[in-house]
Amino acid sequence: MSPRGPTAALAAVLIAACATLPAATGTLSYSGKFALVVSGSDRRETMSGRFLLTVGDSGLTLDLSTALGTTVARVQNGPSGALVTVPSGGGLRTEAGPDPDALSAQVLGWTLPVSGIADWIEGRPAAGRPFRLDPAENGGALLEQDGWTIRLAPRSPDGKIHRLDMDRPQAGEAPAVSLRVVLDPAGRS
Repeated sequence: MSPRGPTAALAAVLIAACATLPAATGTLSYSGKFALVVSGSDRRETMSGRFLLTVGDSGLTLDLSTALGTTVARVQNGPSGALVTVPSGGGLRTEAGPDPDALSAQVLGWTLPVSGIADWIEGRPAAGRPFRLDPAENGGALLEQDGWTIRLAPRSPDGKIHRLDMDRPQAGEAPAVSLRVVLDPAGRS
């Protein structure tokens, strides 16, 4: 993490408003709004905006942008590893690594649940990794996986989950992260 800290990194992201990325392409996409709270022993940051998650045979792309459309981050994960792209100095900076969650923590200063979110949006645990799934009284569910606690809203009449509340507690130097995702009604294609 930069010695300037995550708050300075967030400010740099917002200043680099003209840095944008081309649209991702894939076979399935989800869009909607997100609200993020990052908190540690000596900091608290909040951010909200729009997201687009594109899932295809070759991997997935998660784009986060502010409400005004400024790119916050793009995280890509595929067979050859992960990439995180963020605005930097009026341009774009891309970092590579084997794990998208760890790479997001390294570049952004907080972890994004990239490796599980495509499954969680569908209301199921990610395959091949330990999990705990408990039904909730209201028709939703509580899922625990990869260090995250995911509260899945009850399915709507169309059978889809339209809200996820994801929380990851502070662990060592890694800050606590709360991520709320509300999918657009027509946000799946």
